[in-house]
Amino acid sequence: MAMGFLACAVVLGGGGSPNPATEILLQLAFVAFGLAWLWVPSSDGRVPIPRTATFWLLCGLVLALPLVQLIPLPPGLWTALGGQENRAAALALVGREHGWQTLTQSPARTLAALLAIIPALFAFLATAALDARGRYWVVGAIAGLACIAALLGALQVSLGAANAPYLYVENNRTLTGFQANRNAAADVLLIGIAAAAAFLAPALGPSSSSASGAGRPHGPGITLPGDRRAAGLVLAGVLVVLLFATILTASRTGIALLGPVLLGVWLILRPALADLGRWRLVPVVAATLAIVLIAGWALQGGNTALGAIAERFAFADDARRELWRDGWFATTQAWPSGIGLGGAQSAMIAAERLEVLAPPLPNRVHNDYLELALEGGVLALALLAAIGLVLVRAAWSSWRERPAERALTVLGAIILLVAAAHSFVDYPLRSMAMACLIGTGAGLLMRTPRRSASDETGA
Repeated sequence: MAMGFLACAVVLGGGGSPNPATEILLQLAFVAFGLAWLWVPSSDGRVPIPRTATFWLLCGLVLALPLVQLIPLPPGLWTALGGQENRAAALALVGREHGWQTLTQSPARTLAALLAIIPALFAFLATAALDARGRYWVVGAIAGLACIAALLGALQVSLGAANAPYLYVENNRTLTGFQANRNAAADVLLIGIAAAAAFLAPALGPSSSSASGAGRPHGPGITLPGDRRAAGLVLAGVLVVLLFATILTASRTGIALLGPVLLGVWLILRPALADLGRWRLVPVVAATLAIVLIAGWALQGGNTALGAIAERFAFADDARRELWRDGWFATTQAWPSGIGLGGAQSAMIAAERLEVLAPPLPNRVHNDYLELALEGGVLALALLAAIGLVLVRAAWSSWRERPAERALTVLGAIILLVAAAHSFVDYPLRSMAMACLIGTGAGLLMRTPRRSASDETGA
């Protein structure tokens, strides 16, 4: 069920707010999977729910902001908060300045934002409730979905804009896979690179080799056919495909994040490849350098698709700078209470300067941290800092207490770091597909459920 819901999230949740129909389908899928999760018992007859305090603390921190913003407050309280002056003046025109009001200036939008958070929390719950074996299969599903997205993206690039199978009308006419946004597509592929390494890392270890090749242990309780060399070839092929697919998204930040992600892949694979020695790794390093040289030659050789990608790194006329200026102004007007989750677009339209007016509406600030400050004020930033501290502590505890599952820990950290880094110039938190992947990454950092006595004895 966790794998099935994640597949629905990646395929249906990539359209963003301009495509509400697919998001509604994803929310309905969440209802179906959520009820099934509660009704279908696990092997021990219990509903699989995380038992750790860290899980419930994170859920409470995530839900606190929209819930607080939806509570009606008396006039003496909400008018005393900073950032409410313009709102009070507007309500005074219709004689409603003395009524009870919520902190959010658009309760309907904030309620919609709250409902959009729930599927991501279910992905968090589903992953955190699984044991290590189940989590490995979820990781394998992420890698498989990324590969399918890359193959779909290859069709999109090769067939051209007129005939390409794009899922959404609003896209950048580059490789987007199941996403409408090139940046979200790059994030999915980057996460897929790390997921493929984490899924196949146990198969690359020296203990996984089998003389007969009939079967080898793969992760906790998983057995797959093949041998160590075959697993290495599969991983190398997947990494190359996903690496070039990431480049073809033309996402500048996504391409820049390839280096840190590959460093994380090295950290994941290092224990499995420790016995090879430095000289056995020479072919791998040589192949990597060959890939880089080929890509550089293609960028300089007049390749249309890759040449257009290279031109994007000139950073000419980047509209983000203007959006950030308008977003900062809107934030100062609503500080410190914020305008409410989901209200960024209306605030950006009101704050847009005349000299930068253009037909496209400013739907996002293109900086999730600034947008969060605009919508949630000081409370949102405090909750974000608390969530970050809890996740860092969970990652450290997982690394220290579960050495056999460090590949999963590193993958969870990579998922969160990719989203955190891209949030400086984009809005991965606003994509339901990415939000569910972020929830999965956080779930990988949670303590695995205790196994029963029969599991401990291998029965």
